[in-house]
Amino acid sequence: MAFSHRITRRIITTWSRAQVVTYAPNLTLWPRFFAPHEQRILLTAALQKLDHMETRLARQRMKRYTMTMPQTETSVLHEHFLPDEYYDFQEGHFDGVIHHYREMHLNSWPEHEVAGLSPILRDLYNICPTNEVQTHLLHLASYGEILPHVDNTSASGSWIMGVSLGGERILRMEGSNGNDDSFDVPLPSGSVYLQSDSMRYQYKHSILKSKLSDEQDPRIKQRLSIMIRVRVP
Repeated sequence: MAFSHRITRRIITTWSRAQVVTYAPNLTLWPRFFAPHEQRILLTAALQKLDHMETRLARQRMKRYTMTMPQTETSVLHEHFLPDEYYDFQEGHFDGVIHHYREMHLNSWPEHEVAGLSPILRDLYNICPTNEVQTHLLHLASYGEILPHVDNTSASGSWIMGVSLGGERILRMEGSNGNDDSFDVPLPSGSVYLQSDSMRYQYKHSILKSKLSDEQDPRIKQRLSIMIRVRVP
């Protein structure tokens, strides 16, 4: 069944969290779930956790770079990223799907260290279909990408939810198992998508490389995603 031309939109209120785009029965997008100031708070917290996982040498390199920058608070989201060369991005994932990335499983958020984080997390986790979840952080370099794949539902459960922070990327859905339907989902910064059931195991999905010009600040193309899955036994 072709879902790509059955996209429906329903605007419930003017509140951005309530703006929903349904791309298919099991793929829902909140395109503007988080306001810009909430995105900055989430990104600050996520980068803090990821940076703590870096090697001592990498952290020293980051510190030297930040000390050369003006010590002013920025409202521009991409300026919270460092240039690509200051991160120890991995060239390829063990399964060959993810390229130029760093990642971690998240056991706890720094709620006591990042002001305003707790209510943002409450709003996010409140829309999870189930209560028992696990959280994963994935940071793509400006040139990073995720190749087409179907997730192993026995390892990652029946649903997955993703928050996009930073450069806008395209989520491409491609039918598998004889289903030739495909469609693209733009993922702007601050968006949240929920993918479940048939969209998990009957469609390949990928995150395409950024289409922005190389002449622009490369940090604009970096993307950090917060991935939340149902916790499997």
